[in-house]
Amino acid sequence: MSDETQTKSVTKTSKMVSVITLLPVYPEAGRAPYPIGKKLNVPAERASFWVSRGIARLESSRADDVALVGQSAETSVQAAPLPDAPPMTPLPTQPGT
Repeated sequence: MSDETQTKSVTKTSKMVSVITLLPVYPEAGRAPYPIGKKLNVPAERASFWVSRGIARLESSRADDVALVGQSAETSVQAAPLPDAPPMTPLPTQPGT
């Protein structure tokens, strides 16, 4: 195998996939992580690994799979009634009264 052939096989690019992080992902040691919800383009193999471990989800996956509470939930959710108050206990007797 010549050096040219080896270089070509190493520099061969793979398919890139868009993922959205579910956990903080550190790009390098000592650097701040990418925040949760960040869209990243990564190789397909890495995306598959991250999805199987719950680190990220595919951007193309259905939005129904993600548990989010939208603004419309505020109007459709009713507050529960307050529980009955416990009976009042008499005050303790004070010495000298």
